[in-house]
Amino acid sequence: MIEKPRLVLDKEIVFRNSSRISKKVQQNAKHFQPHFKTHQSIEVGKWIRDLGVADITVSSMDMLSYFIKDDWDSFLLALPLHPGLFKSINQVNNECNLKVLSSSIEHLKHLNNILDKPLQVLIDVDPHYGRTGIPIDHLSDISEFSNAIQHCSKIALIGCYIHAGNSYQRPNKESILAFSDNLMGSITQLKNTLNLPIYYGDTPTCSLLDDFSVIDVLTPGNLFFYDLSQEYIGSCQQEDIAVWVDCPIIEVKARNAWDLPTHMSQTGDEEFAQIVIHGGAVHFSKDYLDMDGRVVYGRLKDNPSLYLDKISQEHGLIIGPKDLIYEAVGQSYLSIYPVHSCLTAESMAGYTDSKTFACYDHMKGNL
Repeated sequence: MIEKPRLVLDKEIVFRNSSRISKKVQQNAKHFQPHFKTHQSIEVGKWIRDLGVADITVSSMDMLSYFIKDDWDSFLLALPLHPGLFKSINQVNNECNLKVLSSSIEHLKHLNNILDKPLQVLIDVDPHYGRTGIPIDHLSDISEFSNAIQHCSKIALIGCYIHAGNSYQRPNKESILAFSDNLMGSITQLKNTLNLPIYYGDTPTCSLLDDFSVIDVLTPGNLFFYDLSQEYIGSCQQEDIAVWVDCPIIEVKARNAWDLPTHMSQTGDEEFAQIVIHGGAVHFSKDYLDMDGRVVYGRLKDNPSLYLDKISQEHGLIIGPKDLIYEAVGQSYLSIYPVHSCLTAESMAGYTDSKTFACYDHMKGNL
């Protein structure tokens, strides 16, 4: 029995996933600077370091401060600069080998005036994701930005950073590959225009592509753990998902036919029931997966026919045919794959080893 939800990590799967991407990077003769925002753990980072990784990517100043303690060779802060960061950036730049990204010349001019020593900067390039950066096909604007940086004496332009988060919106493997082919064409044009190294990383394309000829540095991170979303779009298989949440069962009871989720319909004499678990938004986050109109927040690890259908702050409901529901409750807790492993790891802030039940650290438990 367990008292509360626990985030379980299968070390063997992490090693297998890590080895797969490491081999791909080596075959392409590229550099690997993986993102650590998914696991946020010095212990897990050590496993990745054993594969020869020396440089890492982070997504916040807190994460940067946490991993600096573990003596990595260099850090990429994959969060676009804003004035609130400038003082901290200057301080950390004095302490380590730091790279940052920006698409604002005004920000860089301001930062240039307060830096104690030169800072390495990547141009934030938007691959039509619509979040931040200069659109990838606006080559004249990117060139203008590159030229303007030359007037900042303490800003060293070292490349372009591209995160194709829109790849997660593709419905299947074939669509991801088609998206990637088109994007690589745009990246080729960008590289021919600027002749600068390209830093690139998103899990779907990095998982499925084999040819990274126009990329110089790969920076994905979710592919160490994977999750239900990645499986759904075809960038991994279930056996690649390295984390799940064990949730205590609170109760099992019948479900009224008139109160079923819209995707369920009662036919004939079929009866439905629900499992109430201790496991909700504070454990999984409220990130969900839309499976052709069915909204789910997770899936049972040992019964792929049952999903986490509803969540509140501390509770979750698994709803299904009565026979399936009662078959699933053979022990005092259920193991559930998360929709988004990054957000679940952030929410849980710690890991339990699936074999030894040892506890692995997490950034949030060490700040």
